[in-house]
Amino acid sequence: MARDGSPNGEDAARDRIAALIDCVAPARPTRVVEVGANPINDNPYARLRDMGGCEVWGFEPDPRAFGRLKAGPRETYLPHAVGDGTTRTLHVTRMPSLTSLLRPRPRTTAYLKRAARPMTVEREVAVETVALDALAEPDAFELLKIDVQGGEAIVFDGAAGHLSRVAAVVTEVAFVPLYEGQPLMDEQMRRLRSHGLMMHKFLHLKGLSLRGGLNTGLHKRRHRNQLIDGDAAFIRDLTDPEDVPDETLKHLAILADAVLESFDLAVRCLDLLIARGAIDTGAARGYVARLPDLAR
Repeated sequence: MARDGSPNGEDAARDRIAALIDCVAPARPTRVVEVGANPINDNPYARLRDMGGCEVWGFEPDPRAFGRLKAGPRETYLPHAVGDGTTRTLHVTRMPSLTSLLRPRPRTTAYLKRAARPMTVEREVAVETVALDALAEPDAFELLKIDVQGGEAIVFDGAAGHLSRVAAVVTEVAFVPLYEGQPLMDEQMRRLRSHGLMMHKFLHLKGLSLRGGLNTGLHKRRHRNQLIDGDAAFIRDLTDPEDVPDETLKHLAILADAVLESFDLAVRCLDLLIARGAIDTGAARGYVARLPDLAR
């Protein structure tokens, strides 16, 4: 099914993405690394994966979540805790999706008047983290997707080499710290900017209403004003496009359409590739003609 619920829309989207892949003709399939591959939420690269348009390496240290992962033909899943290559403590919480390398922050749950029970640490486990830069495979990839409950900076510390080359990063960014020492959005922006990545868009934002006291009678769904977290997409900085290799632009174009639904970004990548003589103009125009929001 398409994201709009239309089977025909899904067929059209797959045909469009296939046409784009044929147009840019990358040297190899787009590669995705997912750190924190717990299969509990909709995955933004699911369509590209399901149509065989990418290769996936997923990492999930929680045995409960890892057991639910089902590998397809181009998918590899490993039970590693990705980090900076040092020994860390995994704080296993009552709700598995809140397990983190960081300890939950009680002051925040007290402010929100919720989540204290789900974030209760049931046990602590010493884990050897694996740095992405130290892995033999994948030796390179284009999309890094992270959902590690506050451990983003630890992952970045072990992936500096890859971050200098990836086309895009999709990471969960926080606006209030649910964990002790958690890097908030501004810190993630600073770190990723130092690797030549620029903020592009939000894919999802979550807000909650404040509970307790005189707030008890407020309609909870109408007052979700406290931003908690969300998924943000960062892309290779295109304000200096001459610094971006052709292959990176090709993969970024594919990710822009199939993962980010940023059709204008996909077309910008095609324009840059056309200017370099790296792709056929007619094939690029054929792709553009398929765009769902084309102004006619």
